[in-house]
Amino acid sequence: RSFRKKRERPRPEQWKGLLGPSRVPEPEDVTVPDGVDLLALPQLCFPGGVCVATEPKEDRVHFLVLTDVCGNRTYGVVAQYYRPLHDEYCFYNGTTHWEPSWPAVGAAGCFVPYAVCVVSRFPYYNSLKDCLSCLLANLKLCKDFEVDNPIKDFAAKLSLIPSPPPGPLHLIFNMKPLQIVFPARADPESPILDLDLHLPLLCFRPEKVLQILTCFLTEQRIVFFSSDWALLTLVAECFMAYLYPLQWQHTFVPILSDQMLDFVMAPTSFLMGCHLDHFEEVSKEADGLVLINIDHGSITYSKSTDNNVDIPDVPLLAAQTFIQRDVKNHLNYEHRVFNSEEFLKTRAAGDHQFYKQVLDTYMFHSFLKARLNRRMDAFAQMDLDTQSEEDRINGMLVSPRRPTVEKIASRKSSHLQVIHRRMVVSMPNLQDIVMPELAPRNSSLRLTDTAGCTGSSAVLNVTPKSPYTFKIPEIHFPLVSECVQAYYADFVTLLSKAMGFLAPDNSLLLARYFYLRGLVHLMQGQLLNALLDFQNLYKTDIRIFPADLVKRTVESMSAPERAQAEQAPELMRLISEILDKPHEASKLDDHVKNFKLPKEYMQLDDFMKRVQESGIVKDASTIQRLFEALTVGQQKQIDPETFKDFYNCWKETEAEAQEVSLPWLVMEHLDKNECVYKLSSSVKTNLGVGKIAMTQKRLFLLTEGRPGYVEISTFRNIEEVRSSSTAFLLRRIPALKIKVASKKEVFEANLKTECDLWHLMVKEMWAGKKLADDHKDPQYVQQALTHVLLMDAVVGTLQSPGAIYAASKLSYFDKMRKEVPMALPKTTVETLKHKINPSAGETFPQAVDALLYTPGHLDPAEKVEDAHPKLWCALSDGKVTVFDASSWTIHQHSFKVGTAKVNCMVMADQNQVWVGSEDSVIYIINVHSMSCNKQLTDHCSSVTDLIVQDEQRAPSKVYSCSMDGTVLAWNVSTLRVTSRFQLSSGGLTSIRLHGGHLWCCTGNSIMAMTTNGFLCQELKIEEIEENFKGISTSFLAFQLLPEQEQLWAACAGRSEVYIWSLKDLAQPPQRVPLKDCSEIICMIRVKKQVWVGSRGLWQGTPRGKIYVIDAETKTVEKELVAHMDTVRTLCSAEDRYVLSGSGREEGKIAIWKGE
Repeated sequence: RSFRKKRERPRPEQWKGLLGPSRVPEPEDVTVPDGVDLLALPQLCFPGGVCVATEPKEDRVHFLVLTDVCGNRTYGVVAQYYRPLHDEYCFYNGTTHWEPSWPAVGAAGCFVPYAVCVVSRFPYYNSLKDCLSCLLANLKLCKDFEVDNPIKDFAAKLSLIPSPPPGPLHLIFNMKPLQIVFPARADPESPILDLDLHLPLLCFRPEKVLQILTCFLTEQRIVFFSSDWALLTLVAECFMAYLYPLQWQHTFVPILSDQMLDFVMAPTSFLMGCHLDHFEEVSKEADGLVLINIDHGSITYSKSTDNNVDIPDVPLLAAQTFIQRDVKNHLNYEHRVFNSEEFLKTRAAGDHQFYKQVLDTYMFHSFLKARLNRRMDAFAQMDLDTQSEEDRINGMLVSPRRPTVEKIASRKSSHLQVIHRRMVVSMPNLQDIVMPELAPRNSSLRLTDTAGCTGSSAVLNVTPKSPYTFKIPEIHFPLVSECVQAYYADFVTLLSKAMGFLAPDNSLLLARYFYLRGLVHLMQGQLLNALLDFQNLYKTDIRIFPADLVKRTVESMSAPERAQAEQAPELMRLISEILDKPHEASKLDDHVKNFKLPKEYMQLDDFMKRVQESGIVKDASTIQRLFEALTVGQQKQIDPETFKDFYNCWKETEAEAQEVSLPWLVMEHLDKNECVYKLSSSVKTNLGVGKIAMTQKRLFLLTEGRPGYVEISTFRNIEEVRSSSTAFLLRRIPALKIKVASKKEVFEANLKTECDLWHLMVKEMWAGKKLADDHKDPQYVQQALTHVLLMDAVVGTLQSPGAIYAASKLSYFDKMRKEVPMALPKTTVETLKHKINPSAGETFPQAVDALLYTPGHLDPAEKVEDAHPKLWCALSDGKVTVFDASSWTIHQHSFKVGTAKVNCMVMADQNQVWVGSEDSVIYIINVHSMSCNKQLTDHCSSVTDLIVQDEQRAPSKVYSCSMDGTVLAWNVSTLRVTSRFQLSSGGLTSIRLHGGHLWCCTGNSIMAMTTNGFLCQELKIEEIEENFKGISTSFLAFQLLPEQEQLWAACAGRSEVYIWSLKDLAQPPQRVPLKDCSEIICMIRVKKQVWVGSRGLWQGTPRGKIYVIDAETKTVEKELVAHMDTVRTLCSAEDRYVLSGSGREEGKIAIWKGE
């Protein structure tokens, strides 16, 4: 038979069996729930047709997936059971009908199939199967007339059970005789998994599992076959779960009834399932299908006029890390570009077919969208948890990455192991080799001993936590209004009781209880209580906040209800956000571009964008210098051919660097993190013949013949670099001469045509190293390396007499060394310890808005690196980057806390950091998971300061203030406001706690308030203006020195620090003038010193400066030239170090030695 003709044939009759002529029942009125497509449900409940049997058969369960035109899936669980056919009565769709007697041909020996189907928005396969098994046990005890009520009660009971919110809380309810568990999804982005994921491993060998996954990854037309209808859906769902975080985006019909077989003729990708009886039929009629026989564990292909379907094998590397960091390394987040060609170049040539097919799929495109949107799902969290130290360090590098000596050594080691294995295979007497015995087949697959598997740091060893459970109250019948309301009341009571028993810090579980109680309150019609419960999710776990549900709830409220809700301060903000800003939530930018070389001429802006998309360089100022280099002597635009040559030259150099293999003898002389960035041709030098190699630290000669190592110099020890020429016969050969501090003999190399380029590169690296040493900033070396490699690419691109002059446009640090004095003042150099760049990898530097140092502490539940001290750095637009303060390397790349400027940060306890934002929200970061899932929204304007109650025991109270003059006191454990007061003047910028009083700084005054809001003392700005000739000013910052009983303050437009005695604020203040200071920005107390951050002049140039003032003598001890831009913020690290952050012109953090 041909499927193509099936639609023309009459439909098969609905009833067939032993009872004489078939009879088609009259059509019935079936109401379809809104938004759920049930048109195909009857035939899917009996996918093999309805057959009357002569004897009772076993009950069977199978599973359905229904998809609407928008791609939304609905799930069904169907239970089939047989009942004896009685004379005179038939039962159709829950209604009993009297019918004339059937012909008396053994009617008593006939059994008719019935089906009960539960439809759900969620794939609760096991749970609903257990529910139906309980129902069937009851139905079998009922007579034909009695089945209506049990089914109605069953349906009503299920409809009263809420779906659990994402997280660790599962719901249990009593469906006699079983206790049914509804599992929750792991997080809002993860799928619900209510099936046995090991099922495919019982049906297929491991290599077949990988082959099937390849079919999914390459989006083939897949058909599963089995004699068991239940296996079709379960096995298909398991394979889709294996794909995570990729998601199958195409047609999914796991069960095709006999009348739906022509679906397999669809030309697009699909995943379907058929009964095994149709295997031969489908195989012959349809072309280009992957046919998977679950019962036999086999994979075949349907007959085709062309060659069989070409399914590539899964490369081993893809099975391990294909989607993990390899893809991420070729993403450009700013311009949403994926460079597929460069990704393919990192794969083995034999694996390209597999990767090309996968990269072209819609599911991979959707995966890229999620990554570029920085979706923080379980996969992204795992990626962070398994990040190696090398990945963290690479996050700080602005120069192109090259293989380190350590990586080259590891490659050599693994290569030797491969050679050793090949040698063993090629040896004779293979029968003498004793192979290790495999573990017995019945051994546990889950309890494998991994004690010996300690070599891989990428393996995430996490003990799964047992989920919590909550038992839903009993549902009493009959389900009249009173009984339902009693059920809701019991539900709320049990939830409230469970919340009362929780520890205050168990916010994860508390959030789930709030969510469930909010749902129940909605069902009760108590909208105000529901909104209060949902509002509490801000303080417990914002990830599960049901925004759409809350919006619909608010819009459905009557005017009196809304007015009542707005009287509650915590709800007023929630309602205004939902109703007043409905259109401000812009949609995420979902486009993903594949990098392509330009085809048109480029001006500077377009060229900058193209270079950033290519992943070569991100820094805008460097790209501008590159543009100048490539357009020397011509119109200021770059043609496509030049860009293509430059791109290819850069990528070829990058590929060659990946292939560099150094002898063991050479690697012994290098540091493990050194990389070879440039190799010369073989040249003659005064140290021998060989190739000159450049790393980020030194120059050395790789001698020819027997490979050896001869050090030329480290960049730090170079005294002079010059280009000259050496006489050879009748010619002058260009030569490079390097004078080294520790050696009398000048190094000389006859570099010939490479001489000028090497002269530029060595001078740039020398200048970069000098800058790095003077400023204690290793980023200068990394930036110099980028300049050097760009010079090399420019010369390779232009290949003209003017190429060296063009490359000299990139000699930035060498010019800086000649034009500007590089050395900082001696005091600055002695006090400065190190500099780090939180904006590394960004297009432009970003201002450092706030800094926080948190001390390390050992916790057995943490990883070792999580116990290290940390530096929290708030950048522009709510970005927070975390550094490991023991090594000053990246611990956590930037994550977002809102989109507004961060004003302040404080460590509330060992588990959480509080962040005050310009958007009036306090964000709470979990220091263990590095996630921000809690928000405090009680302030109505910009949060300007946070302080922790200074007690010997663990802090239990945090004070926050906002620009409108509001001061709130928070209980850290419960996140509840314990007290509040309001300053009438507003303009509140900072607060301090001293002597049981809160000192509040506004623009017009500094006030000492009790914690209940009563004024004790006040220092007004008018008194200062009277003392200083009436010039108007305002307070900018202040500090309290309890030991000296002093108040130190800075005022706008003044270059002085004013000091008052706390005993008598009416007395005129002492003044400490700050030389060459233009404006004071911030100040902190460190032991017996006050550090003042400012903007000032150094050698006539604006700079960020720090003044260190002795608190006892009130004199400036040190004047530190800190940054190229204003010092925006200061913080202390255990009074041993002081950290300063600069404005956006520089965007760096300096670490200073404290006294």
